[in-house]
Amino acid sequence: MKMKKLYRCRWDKKIAGVCGGLGHFLGIDPTFVRLLFIFLCALTGILPLLIIYIVAWLIIPMGPSTYVQIKCRKLYRSITNRKIAGICGGFAEFLKIDPTLIRLIIVFAMIITGFVPILVSYVIGALIIPEKPRLPNHSNWV
Repeated sequence: MKMKKLYRCRWDKKIAGVCGGLGHFLGIDPTFVRLLFIFLCALTGILPLLIIYIVAWLIIPMGPSTYVQIKCRKLYRSITNRKIAGICGGFAEFLKIDPTLIRLIIVFAMIITGFVPILVSYVIGALIIPEKPRLPNHSNWV
């Protein structure tokens, strides 16, 4: 059996491909890895995780040009089930659960963490989680 290797991702990267590579290595949407990284930065302070990210950038090799992307379900912000930015609705659609449960978990986490880590994560999540692509309206096509 061939050993699975960790690479920085060439195709799904925002800065250096570290989170994209970790997501593909773990078989999950890299957006989850990015959100976890941002939440941990907000919770623990930016400097320690920034150093870890830079070290990972230096140590983890870039994936070869023949590196195949792993297909996984993608996380999107909801365009139909949204109260603010569609993040909770998107998580609910991804997990196939009621969005009210996600919203309650977020409020509970905000109370426990002192609001700022979750609030910062939510705002940055609104910036990095793509909105669900809209399907073309077939009635406009001839």
